[in-house]
Amino acid sequence: MTDDTKVNTKPPGTYTVISTNDGSKQVEIHIELMRLAILQAEMATPNDNAFNTGIIIVNGMTPISEGRSRESNMNKHAAEIALIKAHSHSQNARLLAGSTMYTTMEPCSSKKVSKVPCTSLIIDAGITTVVIGVKEPESFVNCKGVDTLCAAGIHVIHLQLLQEECLKTNIHLLT
Repeated sequence: MTDDTKVNTKPPGTYTVISTNDGSKQVEIHIELMRLAILQAEMATPNDNAFNTGIIIVNGMTPISEGRSRESNMNKHAAEIALIKAHSHSQNARLLAGSTMYTTMEPCSSKKVSKVPCTSLIIDAGITTVVIGVKEPESFVNCKGVDTLCAAGIHVIHLQLLQEECLKTNIHLLT
């Protein structure tokens, strides 16, 4: 084994699907924060070759960052933009470890999609929970974001009850 080989010593993360609102405070918080991510996705410039994604990152209930697809002229993914923004403010960068990312779409896991997959950026940032609104449809690539995050010890929550809302900004790509 070489020195640059990463060994995952974390136990695998969990994958939980929430398909109904049970009225619990935690589910209500997930819904509220995912709706903020949906607002970010709605602000993304539509594109015929990529999904619109919105992201909110929080530590507890403290907002750290937000991002959306094609937000900047750098043509980066929403997760990458949100993480760049968080790293640009030292106080927020310190809050990333142990934080939760709410994303309307499963994070990309392939170098075919992005130079550095969003899953790698999330893992490197120390985010411990990722709440997704929808698993990425296979329109462009067979995404393995959930599997990659769980293998790295990150807990993934699929907020399936908001799936339709999360897909609304991408409906033109799914018909």
